[in-house]
Amino acid sequence: MIFQRIFAANCQPFTKMPGPDPIFPIGNLWDFLGKQDRPWEVIEKYGTEYGKMSVFWMFNQPGIILNDAKLIEEVLCSRTQDFYKDEPCGALIPVLTRSSPNINNGDDWRRTRFSSPFTQPWIEGWRQNQMPHLVKFLRGWCQRMNTLTAATSVPLLNELQKCTFDCFSIATVGQQLSEVAYQDFMTLATEGSQRMLGIKKSKPELKSKGVATRQRFLRLLKDCYEKTASKSVDDAFDLLSLSLRNQVPLSPDELSAEMGNVYYGGCFSVPSTLVTMLYLLTQHPDELAKLIVAIRGINIDHDYDALLGCAPLDNALRETMRLLPSVPIFSRRVLPTDGTELGGQFLPQNTNLFISSWLLQRSTQYWEQPLVFNPDRWDNGVAEANPLGSDYFFPEGRGPRICLGAEYSMFFMKLVIATLLQTSRFECGAGQTYNAGQKFFFGVRMPAGLRGRFEPQNDR
Repeated sequence: MIFQRIFAANCQPFTKMPGPDPIFPIGNLWDFLGKQDRPWEVIEKYGTEYGKMSVFWMFNQPGIILNDAKLIEEVLCSRTQDFYKDEPCGALIPVLTRSSPNINNGDDWRRTRFSSPFTQPWIEGWRQNQMPHLVKFLRGWCQRMNTLTAATSVPLLNELQKCTFDCFSIATVGQQLSEVAYQDFMTLATEGSQRMLGIKKSKPELKSKGVATRQRFLRLLKDCYEKTASKSVDDAFDLLSLSLRNQVPLSPDELSAEMGNVYYGGCFSVPSTLVTMLYLLTQHPDELAKLIVAIRGINIDHDYDALLGCAPLDNALRETMRLLPSVPIFSRRVLPTDGTELGGQFLPQNTNLFISSWLLQRSTQYWEQPLVFNPDRWDNGVAEANPLGSDYFFPEGRGPRICLGAEYSMFFMKLVIATLLQTSRFECGAGQTYNAGQKFFFGVRMPAGLRGRFEPQNDR
C-alpha cells in the first residue's frame, strides 16, 4: 500500500498490529471528520472491531487504542514510570500555570499532587461541614429555576455550570465570586479548550488579553487568600481556611492557584454528569420514582452518612457515569527517551496511547445489557467489586493520577440531586435526543443542547 511504503519507518514497528487501513496521506483522519464532537465513538468502533490493542493513524503518526483492562492497568497503575501524560499539558500550561498537578509529570507532579489539600487527612471533614452551606444555596437555586422555567424550558447545562461554579466558590473560598470572575474563568477555559482541540495553536503564552484575564482571575484568588489569612477564623468551613489552619505545604501563590484549579477540575465534568443523570431519570420515570422515595427521609443539611449511604442514589449516579461518562478518553505517551514493550508489542518512544472509559464501561464482555440504564445492576456487591478507578469503571481516571476531586465530586453530585428532588419536580430532554447540541469542551463531553423545566415539589 502507498501509505505503508511512504511511511515505512513509522509503520514498521506496527506491521503485526490490527487496525483500520490508513489512506495516504491522511491515515484514518477521514473517520474522525464529522465526529469532532464525538471522537470517542470512533475509538469505540476501532477498539470493538480490532481487539485489545490496535493502531490507527493521524497522517503519519500512530495512535494505539487499548481495549484490555490488564494493559490499561499497566499503563495507568503499575508501570507509570514507562509512560507520561502529554496531552493536554502543553496546551493548558498558559491557562492553568504549572500549579496544577493535572499538567505536570515527574517530580513536579509528585510535589503538587501530594501537597494538594485534596490529599490531606482532614479532607472528608471539609466535605461534611459544607453540607448546610451548600444546601442553603442549592435550595435557593432550585427556587430560582422553578420561576425561570415556569413558562418555558431552558438549556440546563449553562444553568448547572454556573450553579457548580458558585457552589465550588462557597466550598473553596467561603463566598460566591462575582459574575466578572465567572466570565474570566470561562474565557480562560474556552481558550484552553480551543488549544486542546487544535482550533488554536498551542503557543507558550496567551495573547495580551488572555494574560490580563488570567492575571485578574489569579489576583482575585490571591485577594481571597490574603483576606482569609488575615482573619484566621477557627470555625470557617471552606477549603482555603482549612488549608491555612492545617499548614498545607504550598506557597501563597500556589495555594491561591490551587483554589482556581478546583474550578477547572470540576466545573465541566460535574454539570455534564448532572444533566446526563437528569436526562436518564426523565427517560426512566420508574427509576426517578424510586429515587424520590429513597431521598425523602434524608436530612440533607447535616446527615452526611445517610446521603453517601443512600444506595439508590449511589446506584443511579454510578450507572449514569458508567453509561455516559463525561470524560470518555484518556491518553498517555511512551517516554520520549526510550521505547517499551506492552502486551508483547514493542512501542517506540513517544507513541501515543488512547484509553477509553467509554469503551470498557459499555463492554458486552463485562456488563450485561451495557447500553441499558439499570441502576439496580450495582446491587448485590457489584458496587463494591467495581469502585471508582477499577478495571471496568474509571470515569474519573484510575491509578495514581485519578482525579484528585473524585470523592468530592461524587459527594457534591449526590447533594445536588438530593436537594433538587426534595425541592422540585423536573424534566430534562423531553422529546430530544441525548446528542442534541452536544460538544466536546475542555476534554469533557457536554450535553449542551438538552433543555429542562422545574416546578415546586409541593405541587405534586
